[in-house]
Amino acid sequence: MNVLQASKGKLYAGKARSNAVARAGGQCRYLWNLFLAESVERYRVEKKFVFFCEMSARLPKLLKSYPKLDGLPHRAAQMTVQRLDDALRGCFKGSANRKGFPRFKRRDDRSDGFSFVARECRFEPGRVRLPKIGWLRVRGLSLPEGIDLGNKPVAVTQAPDGWHLAVQFDAPPKNYGAPQKPVVGIDGGLNDTLVFSDNRRVEAYRPAKKAAKRIRRLNRERDRRRKGSVNRRRTVARLGRVHRTVRNQRQNFLHKTTTKLVRRYAGFGVEDLSLKGLMRTRMAKSFADAGLGELYRQLAYKAEWAGREQRQMPRFERSTGVCPDCGVVGPKLLLSVRTWRCEGCGVEHDRDVAAARIVLLRAVPQAVREPAGGTRRKRGSAVRGGGRANARSSHGGSPSNVDRTH
Repeated sequence: MNVLQASKGKLYAGKARSNAVARAGGQCRYLWNLFLAESVERYRVEKKFVFFCEMSARLPKLLKSYPKLDGLPHRAAQMTVQRLDDALRGCFKGSANRKGFPRFKRRDDRSDGFSFVARECRFEPGRVRLPKIGWLRVRGLSLPEGIDLGNKPVAVTQAPDGWHLAVQFDAPPKNYGAPQKPVVGIDGGLNDTLVFSDNRRVEAYRPAKKAAKRIRRLNRERDRRRKGSVNRRRTVARLGRVHRTVRNQRQNFLHKTTTKLVRRYAGFGVEDLSLKGLMRTRMAKSFADAGLGELYRQLAYKAEWAGREQRQMPRFERSTGVCPDCGVVGPKLLLSVRTWRCEGCGVEHDRDVAAARIVLLRAVPQAVREPAGGTRRKRGSAVRGGGRANARSSHGGSPSNVDRTH
């Protein structure tokens, strides 16, 4: 069984190639803003947007008539307008996972990017060749030997520390071995990131809290600097490095933790938490630092890869204050109450361990839902789900297939 995976590496190049990558990113940003401004104006007059069919048909003439777009790879331009089409359609009322209206891209955000198709690129150990850009050194990119990338997207993105390249591919999942422990219930929290029904605990890891003093100092230093000055830019760069370090530390902790859990247990029972609701409470900063949403996401896909059982307790069922031995539902507990005694059987329980046991008892296997319809409806974009759409490509022929993965 093959599963969708991804690998990311950092690009290194000389001055000429670095300028070519930066120029392509700036041109895609300019193209995005150009069509977005036209969509805004057309909607003001005609209550209509400019969608992919029209944008793609105008690309050949546009790339020749605008000097700022001279030399832009055609595939990067086509996939840029395709992303804009997705963003415009994603802001409709009836769309699933509705998002806000797309925004204009700013140069000083340093978040440019563009995409290619894997079959148009060449990959060799330690380097990659991009169309119209050439060979670039890449570090950290790990691809299985002899894999056929086909029409998978290759994304080049900008970050404050440089340019990065991400590649998606289908490959067999990693081998996690046989589990040592049975299915376990999990209760997430802040004092301990995870508490298990077998009394095990994962101590809370708070990288943002540890770096809070330095972040506050750099924020004050940035605010004292004059806007547009060299010193302010240097302070902003240092502040960005601290935030990236915090993010990398959290990701490293979560990946190591979830991998150990998948190797140890035969399955997991978790609560269906409203993470968006938790982020609207007074403890939002602590929940964001704990990264519970990312932890559950990693645990879910790694458990699926390893063939572990996944259970979920319904969102509105109560776990805290319920006795796992006799089932008596006690009064609601304050956050300061860490242990409590059952009024029915008289057993004293640890607050979090008892909640984890209740999660294990009441969690049920997740149902696999079938998509609502046999096939996905093609909506004018060049390619959706590996099939061809009735859209005119910018080079006159039928557009090539590009796997759409999210």
